[in-house]
Amino acid sequence: MEANASGFYSTINLVKTIVGAGMLAIPYAFRSDGVLLGVILVLLAAITSGFGLFVLAKCSKALKEPRSSSFFTLCSITYPSLSLIFDFSMFLQCYGVGLSYLVLVGDLFPGVLGGTRHGWIIGSSVAIVPLVLVRKLDSLKYSSILGLFAIAYLACLVLGSFIESTLLTDNYKNIRGDVSWVQVYDTKGLISTFTIVIFAFTGSMNMFSIINELKDNSLSNINKVVSRTMFISSIVFLGVGVSGYLTFGSNVMGNIMLNYDPDSKLTVVGKLCLGSMVILSFPLLFHPCRIATNNMIHWIRITYSETKEQPASNNESRPPTTPIFMTVEDEEDRLLLGLGNSYQATSCQDASHDLEQNSVTVARPAAGVPFSDRAFYTITAILVTSLYLLALNVTSFALVLGLVGATGSTAISFTLPGLFGYKLIGSEAAKHGRLMSTADQILKKCSLLLALFGLVVTCVSLYVTLYFEA
Repeated sequence: MEANASGFYSTINLVKTIVGAGMLAIPYAFRSDGVLLGVILVLLAAITSGFGLFVLAKCSKALKEPRSSSFFTLCSITYPSLSLIFDFSMFLQCYGVGLSYLVLVGDLFPGVLGGTRHGWIIGSSVAIVPLVLVRKLDSLKYSSILGLFAIAYLACLVLGSFIESTLLTDNYKNIRGDVSWVQVYDTKGLISTFTIVIFAFTGSMNMFSIINELKDNSLSNINKVVSRTMFISSIVFLGVGVSGYLTFGSNVMGNIMLNYDPDSKLTVVGKLCLGSMVILSFPLLFHPCRIATNNMIHWIRITYSETKEQPASNNESRPPTTPIFMTVEDEEDRLLLGLGNSYQATSCQDASHDLEQNSVTVARPAAGVPFSDRAFYTITAILVTSLYLLALNVTSFALVLGLVGATGSTAISFTLPGLFGYKLIGSEAAKHGRLMSTADQILKKCSLLLALFGLVVTCVSLYVTLYFEA
């Protein structure tokens, strides 16, 4: 697959992956947090999520073929026994959110344009099916641009209402409740809305597709994409969060669109933009969902089928049909992979001594996970069909979605990037017989802190989901 994506369009796709319907819940989080803490939490989420994306990019450079990077390939060389679990987490996250988008389409459009819930869900396939049939994330750049126009309108609606009601007139006195600038307004609410802000910047699911498809996928160029994405997303979230909260104060609802006059033409257009944004966001979540499904099928096939046919000797290579595993015979390859985490040694000689104690066969992504045309279309058909069937029969699954978000979003945003970084950062130095740089040592320790942060977020998120939504 030709890599010809530009940094500009990659930024657009990543921003559209991050900024979605959840943007309209940010003012509700500010309602409990207050302005000061709300801003701090948004910035914390941006920094931690952005650092996670940066670590994933840096870890991809530890591979001999960086354009074959994915959660699956990195798991295969760091925590091979957990590859299936991590891809299953990715699958659940993307599948669950994609399903929620279809349900939202069925709930939103009938109230604006008439018709039935089932009719609008089925009708959305006219736009969605062609978009999910594209193989490259970069091919979704134009639909992402349309989605960004919808986001821009919604953000302007919130900001414009704030300017009109608060800065230019005194209308806010009739619609705004209490406002807390410094103190936390509602401690219980702070806990219950914590996940709204912390998961706002989830975009890791498409990070590797962006890395693989960028024409210039140097680390510096990838960092520019990540930096621009986080800056734009932060401005949008802070703008909507602060202006929406200052407009309605403690009266702001979970979806700020519910605070506006439902008969207003501006509100009607806003709801249409919201529905369009959801439809255009669906393919961006479906793309990593399909990849995760193919990875799981591949893992099961090579683990429980082909491995049984292999010779007992550890010195014989696996056939070409199993590209994730191969024999590593030279010291350079072992050092590059960081086998046994040996690159933490203070010298190349120490690392070599440690490597001699390990088996010569390790997991390494040689050419990426194969994805034939037949598998691509079969998986796409099964996933799309199942999603639509569930959307037609499910109206609310907040608890399940909350549990998926608490585990899946945390894993791909914080825990996994942190664990990968702790294992792989510094492997290039060991490969060339150099000491790990001070910068890499700091990044390695920060990666471990990111993984620990992810575990804390998981615990808090599960508590919030089970205690407040069960």
